[in-house]
Amino acid sequence: MQVILCQVMSDCENKPSGACGGCALKSHCTIVEDDRFTRRQRWKALSLGYIVPFVLLAAVIAVTDLLTDNEYLIGGLALATIAVYYLTLFFIKPKI
Repeated sequence: MQVILCQVMSDCENKPSGACGGCALKSHCTIVEDDRFTRRQRWKALSLGYIVPFVLLAAVIAVTDLLTDNEYLIGGLALATIAVYYLTLFFIKPKI
C-alpha cells in the first residue's frame, strides 16, 4: 500500500497546475498552488532574508578581524549586527 500511495502522490505532483483539484490525496501533496507573489517579490524576500544578512555577517567578521584578534568580540559583534538587522527588518516590515 505504501508504494502505491507514493506512486499516486508523485503522479499528482507531476500534473500541471490546477490538475490536483479533484485528487483524493491533494492534502498530502507537497506542491503549493500559490500565485500571490511575483518573481520579483520572491527574489526580494530571498535577498532580504538570506543574502543581505550573509554578506553583512561576512563583512562584519572580516572588518572586525582586521581590527582585533579577540574572537569573542568578533563573534559577539557579528551576532549583534545580525540581530539589529533582523529587528530593523521587523520594524520596517509594513514599508517593504
